[in-house]
Amino acid sequence: MKKAILLIFFMMLFSGILKAQEETIENAFQGTRVVNGLSTNLAKDGELHLLIQHRFGDISGGFYDLFGLDLASMRLGFEYGWGNNFNVGIGRSTWLKTYDAFAKYSIVQQKTDFPFSAVFSAGGSLPIIRDYFPEGNDKFSDKFSWNAQLHLSKTIGVFALHLSPGYLKTGYLKDVDENLSVVTLASAAAVRISKKVSANIEYLVPFNADIPGNNALSLGVDIDTGGHLFQLVLSNNNRMFDQAVYTNTTGSWGDGHLYFGFNLIRKFKLKYDPLWTE
Repeated sequence: MKKAILLIFFMMLFSGILKAQEETIENAFQGTRVVNGLSTNLAKDGELHLLIQHRFGDISGGFYDLFGLDLASMRLGFEYGWGNNFNVGIGRSTWLKTYDAFAKYSIVQQKTDFPFSAVFSAGGSLPIIRDYFPEGNDKFSDKFSWNAQLHLSKTIGVFALHLSPGYLKTGYLKDVDENLSVVTLASAAAVRISKKVSANIEYLVPFNADIPGNNALSLGVDIDTGGHLFQLVLSNNNRMFDQAVYTNTTGSWGDGHLYFGFNLIRKFKLKYDPLWTE
């Protein structure tokens, strides 16, 4: 009898250890985006995310422009979880009337027995604005840009680090009068202030001296309200798709030319799963 009790006890202990080893670590980055760039989080299977991303104008205009509220740009986007490890997303930005799309695949998620998360993404964008590009550079093949990135993150308690090395083929850039091939790197950090609130910092670098302007440095505060994630943003960049974020950072932290904005993310469950929780 004692042997049977001991056997049951050790079986329960062993199964508990296995369960603990397989437990997924919650990312300190709360959304599918860090600030402007993609995170290692994915929408769940059958879950649709509606993204309303808004960036106001330069706050240095003061009260005359109401600290940028008169000069707003936005992006409307959707992201959908197709299976447990795959997302697709589309969006439309007011900047150059640009459409963008991407796919995102989770290679591995951080667990108690694996030290980090790794996600691969690939996407592209196409501006459709009229009478903006020179006649010789106005074809689809000239304007289309694409990029690929490997997103890596690690959460340690309430802190998290994020790196996204990548490659960007810009399409025609009017400011430099050519197409560029660019190696990119996104770095970020986050801290969980509470279960529902976190603070993020993100720095995006294109390794190409021909790109004008500055590197995008952004601060964010994420507030989880249940069905919504509200991300407050302060950045020297007011673009919201990869090509423009890496090639069109016109603001400056040193000169006070910054843009305030937000990402509002609403989740819809299109497929019922009894294991889902808010």
